[in-house]
Amino acid sequence: MSLEIFNAIGVSTDLIVVVLIILVLIQFAGMFVLLHRYTILNQRLSKFTTGKDAKNLEQVIVKRFSEIRQVVKNEKKQNKEIEMINEKFLTTFCKIGLVKYDAFKEMSGKLSFSLALLTENHDGIIITSMHSSEGCYTYCKEITNEESYYILSNEERLALNVAMGKEGAKEAAKERENQKPEISQ
Repeated sequence: MSLEIFNAIGVSTDLIVVVLIILVLIQFAGMFVLLHRYTILNQRLSKFTTGKDAKNLEQVIVKRFSEIRQVVKNEKKQNKEIEMINEKFLTTFCKIGLVKYDAFKEMSGKLSFSLALLTENHDGIIITSMHSSEGCYTYCKEITNEESYYILSNEERLALNVAMGKEGAKEAAKERENQKPEISQ
């Protein structure tokens, strides 16, 4: 009776047997792939639990979680320290500008200088030392928010601009340092 159904449809029984054999082979291949994956996972699990019973495994997990809590605690401590360093950084000299020059015509060798020391907020000091044959004179001027209460010389203004990183200031300072002194006859 079942053969009559296949004959009515026009399908050969040999074709049906071949298709069923191919499906069985595909199922066997799928089963072998799953068996291989199971074996790999079982090996990984046995490596993880080798020599440990459930109680020891629980102790290992608790220990790892306590280590994680300690890492988080250390991170919070380090973040506080970084914030403290950043606050101190705002009040330390981190921007420096130096201009060397000859303050007096009779002296050469660029022994005079203006040194600008600024904080991140452009507050700080400018130290100027002028060297002459009679001695060395040193001055200090306070800088608040890029400006001074005292009149700044060209060299002091240039040192301030170098410290603030203004465009062209470093090149101008280098050019001033490289100028040859004028020799009067």
